[in-house]
Amino acid sequence: MSVELAQHDPLIGHTIADRFLIQARVGSGGMGAVYRAMQLGLDRDVALKLLKEEVSWDPDTITRFHREAKAMSLLVHPNTVRVFDFGQTYDGTLYLAMELLEGELVTKRLEREGALSPGEVIRVGAQILSSLHEAHAKGIVHRDLKPDNIYLANVEGHAQPVVKVLDFGIAKVFEGENRFDQLETQAGTVFGTPRYMSPEQAQGKALDARSDLYSVGVLLYQLLAGVAPFRDEDAVVVMAKHIREKPQSLAKIAPTRRIPPSLDAVILRALEKQPDKRWQDAVQFRSALESCLPDAEARRSAHTGIFWRAQQATRERWPWFAGLAILLVGVIVGVAIWPDDAPVATEPEVLVDPMDLVVEANAAPEIGTAELDSDPTGAEVYHEGRYIGSTPLTWELPMSERMSVEVRRDGFEPASSTLIPGEPQLVILHRPLPPDDEPVIRRRPPRSTESATMEEAPAPTPMGPDDPYTRFM
Repeated sequence: MSVELAQHDPLIGHTIADRFLIQARVGSGGMGAVYRAMQLGLDRDVALKLLKEEVSWDPDTITRFHREAKAMSLLVHPNTVRVFDFGQTYDGTLYLAMELLEGELVTKRLEREGALSPGEVIRVGAQILSSLHEAHAKGIVHRDLKPDNIYLANVEGHAQPVVKVLDFGIAKVFEGENRFDQLETQAGTVFGTPRYMSPEQAQGKALDARSDLYSVGVLLYQLLAGVAPFRDEDAVVVMAKHIREKPQSLAKIAPTRRIPPSLDAVILRALEKQPDKRWQDAVQFRSALESCLPDAEARRSAHTGIFWRAQQATRERWPWFAGLAILLVGVIVGVAIWPDDAPVATEPEVLVDPMDLVVEANAAPEIGTAELDSDPTGAEVYHEGRYIGSTPLTWELPMSERMSVEVRRDGFEPASSTLIPGEPQLVILHRPLPPDDEPVIRRRPPRSTESATMEEAPAPTPMGPDDPYTRFM
């Protein structure tokens, strides 16, 4: 929408529903347009969404619009765009008054920068999951999480952009067995954006909160690597890949992005095909994500430190370089003025590479790969209480380092192991022992079939008159 067309919009200067004075158009979409407006009486700036006139009388569209408004009005989390008011004007125009945001969509950020740093992705992801935690607790599944629905807002008092989750317009709203929306929510109907769909969503199955967590995993994968895990020009092919294909590790897709292995493992778990194998709620996912922040910051600091130390060493050695240059110039001048018949002392030639003056300590340590598996496989691996992946596991470590881990699997005793680069490890998991108070059945040892000798046989005990057995003798 050009600025000229926006300026000539006939609605600018008009009042909607007797309380919203339209000031400017700020965007448009398939269902209508969004305007900047002043809410009269409160003197509050709002974003006013108006549906197109040609669809305002369509029963299905009206139902969908009211579902969107009802769903969003239930949400009050700071990371969710707020809905202040909604309804229908006297002439039938549907409107939705929302929080007015200043900033940019994640889509624009990706177009400009290609990808985000691991630390920033963790912070953005944690805020998205905070918004979803409230929505899921109120029975709302977003179903269309993507860069176009994540806004980085400039909020007064915050040094960094605040994430705002937009458009719960196709959310599934329910309370117990009572569902507010029956349109387009039944199993067998597919809604959403194929690139970010969960496998169950791509198959038209019934959805729960874990479908949103899968979509967050796809979104964070794209923010880290610059590309989504599954791509194709054909939307059906992309949906099929979500159902069948395993995503590649971020370390393989973006090896130069310095993505911590712990963060890679957290994202890949969110992208598990089976919902039971993913993070089970937004709080669990957010906690695992935030636990990777120290690793991300350490990698960033280490990378920055190597280059800073190299530059510092070069600056410290610069007098040596200058002195070497002066010496070479002096030698050249001396040779030029030296008499031809003067004796010349021969010395072995020495070549000096200036780069050798940079201390070797600045070189990055050699990295190796540690491998860990368990019997049975599929166990979760934790380091210092932080989930880092499941078996079979591969992990990058400096060749001189070792890392202690704990291996856990439901129904088995936890076991400890150590990750060592170049030395594959196998952990045997055991079933738990019975409780101490459980009775233990002991079997009588079998009677020997060999006859005892006279010397070995015990002497019989004499029976006296009071022995109860003597009465039968």
